[in-house]
Amino acid sequence: MKIISVIEDEEVIKKILKHLGLWEINPPHFRRVKARPPPSATGPPKPPEYSIDYSTSQLPASDNHLYVDQEYPESPTA
Repeated sequence: MKIISVIEDEEVIKKILKHLGLWEINPPHFRRVKARPPPSATGPPKPPEYSIDYSTSQLPASDNHLYVDQEYPESPTA
């Protein structure tokens, strides 16, 4: 959105607002609306607490898989 014009003439502003029913200080339809209380001050939100569960690791127990091809395991040497 961008501003394309500004109305500065008070009489024009008053005429527009009266036409829309917004010129009165306390129009009847605004009196029925109950004001909300201000939000309570509870401080800034706390960051979530993260934890790491190492009991379900997907890493193998040893590094042998790095050195042995599982499709062609080494034959036992005599």
